[in-house]
Amino acid sequence: MKMTNENERKPFYRRNWFWITILSIFIVVSATTYVANYAFYPDKVDKATVKQTKNVTSKKIENNPSLVAKYNSIKTGQKGLSKAAVIDLLGQPATSQSLPNSSILNLTWDGTDNGENVTIQITFEKGKATAKSIQGLNIDRKRLLTLKDFEKLQVGDEYNRVIDVLGDPDTYSDTNGIKILTYESDLAEADLSQDATIKIEISDNKIINLEQQNLK
Repeated sequence: MKMTNENERKPFYRRNWFWITILSIFIVVSATTYVANYAFYPDKVDKATVKQTKNVTSKKIENNPSLVAKYNSIKTGQKGLSKAAVIDLLGQPATSQSLPNSSILNLTWDGTDNGENVTIQITFEKGKATAKSIQGLNIDRKRLLTLKDFEKLQVGDEYNRVIDVLGDPDTYSDTNGIKILTYESDLAEADLSQDATIKIEISDNKIINLEQQNLK
């Protein structure tokens, strides 16, 4: 009786050479696809990296707000921040001054923002912030502010409208919830022998008073 070879009796899908061939084809196809994608869309890797970097940068900015951002977060008035909360936000002050026989305390911080020296002053009464101011901001306007710019604003306009028209002020101050924006640089002067200024008072996010001097 003729003996049958054992390999001849096995179905082809149970033979080693079949699976080795399938695995080889899979590797070749995967490698070809990767090379093709990289060749046709090389910028996708760069864009993904840039997007990831931007996300990381945004998180760093959120976790490390600027000195101005910290200043803006300090509330004054009835809901004013406590002295401890402000120190926790800004660190220990450079100077401290208290009025005799009074609960009023003035603290000053000297720091930097965008490479510029900035001074923040906070007044506390009975342990709560009642007034604040920030000075030394470096404001680089693209053009001079004029009387025509000033006249675009009126009582009742919102804070964002002021910033859109005039840009950031040279000095911010806030007393019991009333914010005062002062503009002193890059102003068109009617009389060159005198300084020009713009002063705007804001309460509940709206203009309650505005005035100017020597604008042209």
